[in-house]
Amino acid sequence: MNNHEYVDQVASRIIEQLKTGTAPWIKPWEPGQRSMPYNPTTGNDYKGMNALWLMSQADNRGYQDSRWMTFKQASQVDARINKGEKGTTIQYWQWDKQVPATDAEGKPLKDPDGKPVLATVRLQVPRCFNATVFNASQMSGIEPETRSALPAWERHEQAERILSQSEADIQFQAGNRAFYQPRTDRIVLPERGQFPTADNFYATALHELGHWTGHESRLNRDLVHPFGSDGYAKEELRAEISSLMLGDRLSIGHDPSQHVAYIGSWVKALEEDPYEIFRAASDAEKIQRFVLAFTQEQGQTHELAGRPDESVNRGGTIDMPKIPQTMASERVYLAVPYSEKEEAKKHGAQYDRQAKCWYAPSGLDLDPLSRWQVEPKQNQSDQIEPVEAFANALQAAGLIMDSSPIMNGKLYRVKVQGDTQQQKSGAYAGFLDGHPAGFIQNYKTGQKTNWKYEGAVTTLSEADKARLAAEAAQKQALRELETNRRQAQTADQVREIWNTLNPADQHPYLSSKGVAAHGLRLNTQGALAFSKPDGTSHHWSGLGQLLIPVQDAEGVLWSAQSIDAQGQKSFPFGGKLQGGFHTLGQFNGSDKILITEGYATGATLHEVSGLPVAVAFNAGNLAPVAQALKAKHPEKMLFLAGDNDHHKPKEQNVGLQKAQEAAQLVKGNVLLPQFEKGACGTDWNDLCLAKGKDEVLSQIQSGLKASETKLLADQLTLKQQQALKGTTLKPDKSLVQTGSRGLSR
Repeated sequence: MNNHEYVDQVASRIIEQLKTGTAPWIKPWEPGQRSMPYNPTTGNDYKGMNALWLMSQADNRGYQDSRWMTFKQASQVDARINKGEKGTTIQYWQWDKQVPATDAEGKPLKDPDGKPVLATVRLQVPRCFNATVFNASQMSGIEPETRSALPAWERHEQAERILSQSEADIQFQAGNRAFYQPRTDRIVLPERGQFPTADNFYATALHELGHWTGHESRLNRDLVHPFGSDGYAKEELRAEISSLMLGDRLSIGHDPSQHVAYIGSWVKALEEDPYEIFRAASDAEKIQRFVLAFTQEQGQTHELAGRPDESVNRGGTIDMPKIPQTMASERVYLAVPYSEKEEAKKHGAQYDRQAKCWYAPSGLDLDPLSRWQVEPKQNQSDQIEPVEAFANALQAAGLIMDSSPIMNGKLYRVKVQGDTQQQKSGAYAGFLDGHPAGFIQNYKTGQKTNWKYEGAVTTLSEADKARLAAEAAQKQALRELETNRRQAQTADQVREIWNTLNPADQHPYLSSKGVAAHGLRLNTQGALAFSKPDGTSHHWSGLGQLLIPVQDAEGVLWSAQSIDAQGQKSFPFGGKLQGGFHTLGQFNGSDKILITEGYATGATLHEVSGLPVAVAFNAGNLAPVAQALKAKHPEKMLFLAGDNDHHKPKEQNVGLQKAQEAAQLVKGNVLLPQFEKGACGTDWNDLCLAKGKDEVLSQIQSGLKASETKLLADQLTLKQQQALKGTTLKPDKSLVQTGSRGLSR
C-alpha cells in the first residue's frame, strides 16, 4: 500500500465515523473509561495520526483494550495472535539519518576510543515505513488490561498547574461562553461554579488553552478566521483532537458536546483534502506536548498518564508512576541576532530570559528556523579565542572540563583533579561583555584566580554574541537532558530493588546511634553496583546494609542511601539527591517540620520531640529540601535543625552557614545543638548520646519558643508600621503558634 492509498483509506474511515458520530474525538468518556493506544512492550504511546487511527479501528471493531503491538512483540511476551485476525497498518516517517562526521579536510572524525563520530543530517526527501500492529483483544495468552484513573485531587492538581504555569491571561465571566480571543491573547471562561464537575471545568479550560498555543508567539498557527468559516473549523479540529489527548494524559475525561456543530465542516474539509486529518493530528500532538511541558516547569518528572497498576501501592512497596527518560520540554536554542528577533518570533521562536537566548519550543517546525540553529563544532578552531583561553586557564587550575566553558556570567560547579563521583570542588564564572574576564576557584587546593584575557580584544558581532548564547544554552540543556536520563534510569533500578527488600528492624549502625528504623529497609540481595559512563562499576551497597529512601515532595522514589555497620554512606551512581529527602512522621499532623542533615540526627529529633522530620542527607541539600517543602506546605513553619561545627571558626562552620542560607530562602528558623566549650560532637544525635534526651528536648523547646516569640514580635512591629500609615494588618495565625504542640515530654 503506497502512501496515497493509505491516506485515502484512513480519511475515508474517519469521514464515515464523523457522519455516524463515532469518530474518536467526538465520543464523550469519563475519567478512566478510555485510554489512548500504547505499546506495552516499549511503554510508549502511539502519537498523532497513528493514535487516532488505532482508536478509530478499535471503535470500529469493538476492541476494549488500548494495547497494540507487532506480531514479533506479541511473541516476545508469550502472546499469540488468534487465527484469522487481521492487523492494522500504521505509518512512521524518517526525517533525518546519521552519517559519519568529517573534518574540514573531509577526513572521518573519531572519538577517543577510535570509533567513528556520527552526525545527524536532515533528509531532503523523508522516508515512510509501514508497520502492522494487533490489538491485545486479538491475542491469547496475555493478561487482561486493568485501568486506573488518577485520583481526583491529583489530576486536578496537574491541570491547575498547567493553567498556572502557562501564565495565560484567563478571565472568568458569568454566562455560558468559553472562547480564546487571538487579538487580545486572552481566554474567557464561565465561572468555575457553573461547571457540573471539576473535570468538566478543566477539560473546557484546556481546550481553550489549546487554541491559545496557536498564537504567533507560541506555535504560530493561522487563527485569523471568522466564526463559522472553514479555517475556523480546522482550528477547532486541532483543539478538539488535542483535548482528547490531554483528557487521556490527565485522566480528566473528554466532553466534546460543545463542538459537535463543526462535524459537517470537518467532513467537508476531509473530503476535499484527505491529508487534512493528518496535518490536524500532527498539530494536535504539538499542542499536547506544548501544554504538557508546563507540568514540568517546577521539576515534575513523573508521567501524567497512569498506566495499568502504576499508581497502585501494593503491600507497602513504593510503586510510583513511570519516570520519563527525557526532559519534558525539548528546546532547541537558536543563534538569533537582536536585529532578526522579530523575524524569528514570527516563526514561533520564544525568548528564554534566564539563558538570554531564543529557542524553538518542543513540537515547533524547525525548518523556518534552520538558519539560526547552532551546528555542532567539528574542531576547537571554531572557538572564539577568549573562550578557548579561559578553558586553558580552567584546566591549568585543575578544573576538569568535558566541554567548553559557558561564559554567560553565571557561576558553575565542576569537578577537579582528585574529586570523588559526588564531589564538585571547582567553580568558575566567565564574562564576554566588554573585556573578557573570569573567576576560577579550586576548593580542594585553595587556589583562587581572577582571570583576564590577555589577547587583543575585538568587539564581538551580534551574530557571534547570539551564537555564544545559543551554544551555552544548548550545552546546558544537553547536560540536563543527560542528567535527567541517568537519574530516571537509576530511579527505575533503585525502585525495582527497593520493592524486593524487607523492612529493617535492628542494625549495628542504628544501635550505635541509639535510634530506631523509621521506614528503612535491609539489603538482602548482596553487592549492588551501578554502571558508570566509562564502563566501570560503582559499588553502592553490600549485604546487610541499611537503605534509606530518597523521595521528592510528591512522594516519587529517586534514590536511596546505603549505610554499613561502621556508618560509611553511599548513594547509587547517577541517582538524584537534590531536593530529595526521607520523611519521619506525618507532615499533615503538625504545624512544624524539622529539616536535618543525616538520618541519625533526624531520627533523634523525631523520637524526642514527636515532630515530623525531613532528612536532607547533607548540608548542601538543606536549601533545596526547604524550598520543596515550602512550596508543598506553605502554611507550615520550617526549622533547619542543622549540624553545629562549633569547634571551627564561624566562617568555617558549614552546618551553621548552610542552615542559615536555607532558612533565609524560606523564611524559616535555625535550630543548632549547643555544646560546651571543648566538647566533642557536632549534631543533635551527638548531643543526645553525650547529654541524654532531656537535654535535646530542652534545647528544642527553647529554640521553638524563641522562634515563635520573634515571629510575634516581627508581626507586631509590622502591624505598628502599617498603623502609622493608616492601615491595619491581621496577624498571620497560620504561622503564629503559642505552644510547642507535638512535643513529647
